Amino acid sequence: MTRLWPEGEQVEARSEGEKLVAFRWHSELHRVQDVCNRWRIHACWWEPERAIWREYYKVVTDRGLLCLIYQDLLSGGWFLSRIYD
Repeated sequence: MTRLWPEGEQVEARSEGEKLVAFRWHSELHRVQDVCNRWRIHACWWEPERAIWREYYKVVTDRGLLCLIYQDLLSGGWFLSRIYD
């Protein structure tokens, strides 16, 4: 069963330049083994109070998780959005 967090669950991410290398979720470190896909969305830009600007990463971790995480480019925060089974 896929686990989904519509509002995102905050994680602590580590990157080297623009390359995402790891993230910490529930005090456990998950190293990124592979980035399967990466994309940006910029929605509702015409309404600044509702604007969404995110960069998404679909990744496989060293623990075998297939996850979707994103960085909120407006706040700088990182969030876990989905874990696939």
